[in-house]
Amino acid sequence: MTAPKRIVISGYYGLSNTGDEAVLASIVSGLRRHAGDDLDIVVLSGAPTETAETFGVRSVPRMNLRRVREVIHSCDLFISGGGSLLQDATSFKSLAYYLVLIGTARRAGRKVMVMGQGIGPLRRIASRRLTRHALDKVALITVRDAESADLLSQIGVKRPRIEVTADPTFALRPCPPEEAHKLLAEAGVNPDEDVVAVALREWPEAPGIEAAAVNALADLAKRHLARPLLVPMQMPGDVEMAQKIRRSLGDRIAVLPEGCSPAQVMGVISACGMVVAMRLHALIFAASAGVPALGISYDPKVTSFLAAAGQDGISLGEVSSGLLADRVIGSWNRRDDLAVRLGERVPKMRDLAEHNFRLAAELLQNP
Repeated sequence: MTAPKRIVISGYYGLSNTGDEAVLASIVSGLRRHAGDDLDIVVLSGAPTETAETFGVRSVPRMNLRRVREVIHSCDLFISGGGSLLQDATSFKSLAYYLVLIGTARRAGRKVMVMGQGIGPLRRIASRRLTRHALDKVALITVRDAESADLLSQIGVKRPRIEVTADPTFALRPCPPEEAHKLLAEAGVNPDEDVVAVALREWPEAPGIEAAAVNALADLAKRHLARPLLVPMQMPGDVEMAQKIRRSLGDRIAVLPEGCSPAQVMGVISACGMVVAMRLHALIFAASAGVPALGISYDPKVTSFLAAAGQDGISLGEVSSGLLADRVIGSWNRRDDLAVRLGERVPKMRDLAEHNFRLAAELLQNP
């Protein structure tokens, strides 16, 4: 009997980030749809037991390099999967970690696919050189935006096939509406209330973002536009920030309970009238559900996505200048137009997300 094909998936998994867990859920289900249910999928994770139980895969500790090397050397396909893994804005150490894994798979003669990633920024000369060296000999690269493809070309990645697809998360489906409404009720939201979901994060280059958000949300609550619902996407940082804002504004602000799965977060967002977010995957959840959005452009990946989806954006400087509340109201008043744009663009994004998995299946099957 032929042994099942083994796929090793690397990413920012098992580290309590809703967006990255959504990417993993999408990749695992997409691979099974296109390459078969009998795959032996191994995920490198910060919480391997939890990852294995949640996704029905095998998992090894991402920092146990001996175990990681063993599974990579025995795999049929290594996937560096989703998110913003290859960038040095977070740290050079993070970039080096992911490049070392890619290099390990290449030297072991394994097929390597970079799947649905946003590449960059790569601010250091060393970052560009190392990324070029690691990626120029992989089998296939798919990126979630044209800017990432352009950056790969600029740093000299020429040999592998590069395709612009979409974030794998567009293949994710929300939880049932009744489950989402139960979560909203737990957050203290009444069934007849209009809701604006708000997904913020701390950012070193914008130390005043929390205070600016408090002022804007207080202004919106006074104008009775809609009930703000804070949606934490990274634990514990986003939860702590949400609780600070809640303490400042009281019951006028609702907070989504901790521990929600990506499908549950998407389901809650589907039930909202609008989303205001720094977190990219909150914006992707909104787009996928047809919910209009105002994105806070703290990073080029957010700016790029807003342009592709035809949604509104506001810069960090404008937020700091006290313009957030007025911009939210402006976007709220043109929700119908924003929703029409999503209806025109999201179906293609969803198909491109699915194309990631079709390409991976082809790569796995071809000698």
